Amino acid sequence: MTTPNYIIRVYVIQARNLAIKDKNGFSDPYITVNIGDESFNTHVMYKNLNPIWNASFEYKVNPAHPPSEIHFTCWDRDLFGRDYMGEISIPLDKFCEGGHIGFTDPSNTRHWYPLLSMRKKENVSGEVLIKVGFVDNDNEFLDPREWVSIWKQMHNLKVNESSNPSSNATSTVGEVKVKPERQYSYSQANDVIGLTFLEIVGAKDLPAVKNVTGFDFDMDPFVVVSFSKHTFRTPVINHNLNPVWNEKLHFPVKRNELESFVIKFSVYDWDKFSNNDYVAYQTIPIKRLYDFAQKNAQEHNNIKAQNIGDGMEEEEISLELLDKQWVDKHKPKLSVRLKYVPYEQLRIQFWHTLVKFYDSDENGVMNFVEVETMLNSLGSSLTNKTISSFFTRFNKDPERGELEFSELTNCLEDWLSDASRRSSDSFGEESENEHLIFMKECPICHRPDLTHLSEADIVTHVAICASNDWTEVNKIVTGDFITESQAQRKWLAKVITKVGYGSFRIGANNAVILSKNRLTGLVEEEKMAAYVRLGIRLLYRDKQRVESKTTKNLLKKLTDQQGKKFDKPTSAEEIRPFIEFHGLNTEEILEPIESFKNFNEFFYRKLKPEARTCDSPNDPHVLVSPADCRMMAFPTIDKATEVWIKGETFTISRLLGNEAMSKEFEGGSLGIFRLAPQDYHRFHIPVEGTLSEPHEISGDYYTVNPMAIRSHLDVYCLNKRAVSYIDSPQFGKVAYVAIGAMMVGSIVLTSKPKTTVKRVEEHGYFAFGGSTIVLLFQKGRMLFDEDILVNSKEPLETLVKVGMHVGRATIHYK
Repeated sequence: MTTPNYIIRVYVIQARNLAIKDKNGFSDPYITVNIGDESFNTHVMYKNLNPIWNASFEYKVNPAHPPSEIHFTCWDRDLFGRDYMGEISIPLDKFCEGGHIGFTDPSNTRHWYPLLSMRKKENVSGEVLIKVGFVDNDNEFLDPREWVSIWKQMHNLKVNESSNPSSNATSTVGEVKVKPERQYSYSQANDVIGLTFLEIVGAKDLPAVKNVTGFDFDMDPFVVVSFSKHTFRTPVINHNLNPVWNEKLHFPVKRNELESFVIKFSVYDWDKFSNNDYVAYQTIPIKRLYDFAQKNAQEHNNIKAQNIGDGMEEEEISLELLDKQWVDKHKPKLSVRLKYVPYEQLRIQFWHTLVKFYDSDENGVMNFVEVETMLNSLGSSLTNKTISSFFTRFNKDPERGELEFSELTNCLEDWLSDASRRSSDSFGEESENEHLIFMKECPICHRPDLTHLSEADIVTHVAICASNDWTEVNKIVTGDFITESQAQRKWLAKVITKVGYGSFRIGANNAVILSKNRLTGLVEEEKMAAYVRLGIRLLYRDKQRVESKTTKNLLKKLTDQQGKKFDKPTSAEEIRPFIEFHGLNTEEILEPIESFKNFNEFFYRKLKPEARTCDSPNDPHVLVSPADCRMMAFPTIDKATEVWIKGETFTISRLLGNEAMSKEFEGGSLGIFRLAPQDYHRFHIPVEGTLSEPHEISGDYYTVNPMAIRSHLDVYCLNKRAVSYIDSPQFGKVAYVAIGAMMVGSIVLTSKPKTTVKRVEEHGYFAFGGSTIVLLFQKGRMLFDEDILVNSKEPLETLVKVGMHVGRATIHYK
């Protein structure tokens, strides 16, 4: 077995505000980098106090003896020697605590490190921009969780297979028990990278929609704003085609939401006696706001504290009308003001707010007592020695000196970057290390109960609280809704929903099925007829009823009847209404709609080849979705039964119908891919390898609706299913279980057994109804994508399509 080729890559980018060492008023700086027993030098930048090196060095790690730190020393090159300009030390154990240690990991960003003096009477100033990270030359893009595993193995530390490097869960490292980070402690490693502030100003040229009487035309508009799991609703403006709302709101933005998530604006017409009318909509990519903020920051070269309301981008959005009869008569527009605020700016706003508040003599500087008082308001346990170091860093006497606001802010930021994991424990008691924040109420408005808020919410609250034009933002528009559909629903429909379907919330055991659209980030309701929802709820609330022989015979009879019905030529009449009800995209269907002789032919329709492509086609280590579906993923099978699968008799051996084969998947991971009736119902190969002969298992026809899965009933092991295995060079043995369900008359496999299969090749199709695919993986052989795991933990299904990246084979993770 070859030795792993682990590399520490060090990128020394530039420095600024270095000390003057030569008589000409400049210096000739270069950096020496020491790792283990090796040393590297950047080139010399002559006569420059703000040098740019862009120098990269690589150190090959011996896994048996990994280095403990990386040391940087800045020198001024002289003709016959060199002058000391300061040094930096990066302890690798602290660096690796955050989990994002791969050099190519987007969360591992470059960082400014201040130069410190370890020599008396040496003039040292400035800071250096550095990026450090691990590289595997054989496998360039390792998952962050694999790098955590590698680092722990180097140091003989216990590895938690289901660990998440950004998780706050309690873990054990070696024999030392690590307490979880307090939920509301402040951390630069927080998943929230910024906030979007939004003001819905007004709309104009809305169409006059016919009211319920049919004799009058009117508009009582309101707007629903949706982003990820955050949904807001404005008040209704009565009898107005050019309404003005001036409503403000804000919501957090996470790193994984940047690339494709959108803000959706939906305009509805409120009706007193009938359902609200969906009038128009438009979306804005969150990435556009983020890029605009980044550009502004680069142009101004720094981030300044300012009121949150300053710098809002005003925009008129052209709305898309739902009713095409209005397209030629009206050009409606929605006026909004938007602004994305990076987390860095929120932090600076946070510190400047506090510093200004505790500057008791209002002289623009902070003495030791004022700094200590301010930190005490945060529940800080920083020692006098640490606070004194903030002054000595700038060559100031702690007893008599005073810090500029910017100097104190830099100290606090640097402390957080070096000690982002230091906090009080989960019982509010001080940990052995110093911590910076333990807030129970806002120091500005004295709002109580901050302890239940996340760190991002605390920073946001204080920043907003100090900005005069946004102090009332929490009282105006609130995110009490989960989906757009719920936000526009009338009070009567809400009451019926709760009585008939159960509590409307993520993770609730009800017949209102919620899923997160991975492409847009919006939480959506699965569309189904009301009687189907109610029937499911009534059926699965009664254990005796659902397990009775009468019920089983009824479900089988209904399935057989429905299958025969949809095979008849007359069933073709139902194709167009089905397309319209579910809003299906007919452009991607391979054959013309008129060519289908019956509904079943349409149901297991083929799509155009370009409609579903394979993500990372040249990388067989990528796991792709086998179906258009709602997906759940769990790092272990035990976790799946804890969170999602509640069947009292569920076991892997029962699912596979093979006791001996089930042992190969002990401790492994599991993916559940549920197909709703409106989904494309052909299923495909998720990994490359050799396909086995299928094993068919007869069974019942229970629904695979989430409410049934989370009931006492063992739906997966009771239903009809077909089990295949794929021997994959990248993923090991993979079990592929196609499960039929209510109204699914048949499972048809179209692949050829005992052949080599490739990703996205067709494996088979289901006839009409809901159905599910379950994939099982051997222990330690793969990692599902982090966003899907996070959603599944809530639990919330994720909408994915055939060929979409949903996981990756492990290389070193064990």
